[in-house]
Amino acid sequence: MSSKTSSGSSSSSSSSHDYRFKKDLRVTTGKFLHTISDNVFAAAKIRFIRIEPEDSRSVVEFLNYNFLPQDYVAKSFNVTEDKVMNVAVENCIKDGCCVMATNQKEDIIGVFLSSIYRRGDWIKQAGSGKSLRSIFDFGNAAKARDTNERLKKLLGYDVWGLFDGHDCQTIAGDILLCTSSHFVGLASELLRQGESALEELKCDMAVCFTTSHKTQCLLRESCFTLRSVVVLSDFRDEHGKLYVKDVDEDSTARVMCKNLRL
Repeated sequence: MSSKTSSGSSSSSSSSHDYRFKKDLRVTTGKFLHTISDNVFAAAKIRFIRIEPEDSRSVVEFLNYNFLPQDYVAKSFNVTEDKVMNVAVENCIKDGCCVMATNQKEDIIGVFLSSIYRRGDWIKQAGSGKSLRSIFDFGNAAKARDTNERLKKLLGYDVWGLFDGHDCQTIAGDILLCTSSHFVGLASELLRQGESALEELKCDMAVCFTTSHKTQCLLRESCFTLRSVVVLSDFRDEHGKLYVKDVDEDSTARVMCKNLRL
């Protein structure tokens, strides 16, 4: 799964799509989580729910409409769906730490996704989605994945490698944060709910690779620290051509991490 994160939003004014899900895609499962004490979200009928495997289809649809159109790399290659990402999303949901926000119509308006890495899990480490990537190793989605891999290599993003330098047993990686609503505080609360889920699963550390400026700010506010950064306007091939299009001088890709045991 591409570990990119985004807090991008979509609105009816920018697209002809109706981002409300059809009835058969409405969320019907999940454990309701505690929200902040001032009941702002409860008053707005916004709920934070632990994502269950049965919700995978709804989450994938949500990301196709809200994450890919806002992600710098996906936009550069006109990616509207990535089957490798879809399967990776389904797999990380099985880890039990993913959270979604729903509105009063039970439509998804935000998701927090993360994959759990455990020291010594050689089966997961050996898999790494290689066979799946080879099946879908063509088209624009494959080019976008290759660009993400180049960025991660430059940034030194290697979740398994973190076990060598840190005294930890469980790491939350591949964090993705995406919202479709401008409700004040939604993304911050979704991140808080996600971190709470990670702590319940005894994760020692969380690490995120993201090109989203909003996500970077939210992580910083949540005490994530910067490990590495690449300025996207300097990210070019051997001919000087930009890998990622339509970026401004301040756009960056960053790896940020947090010690969850403090």
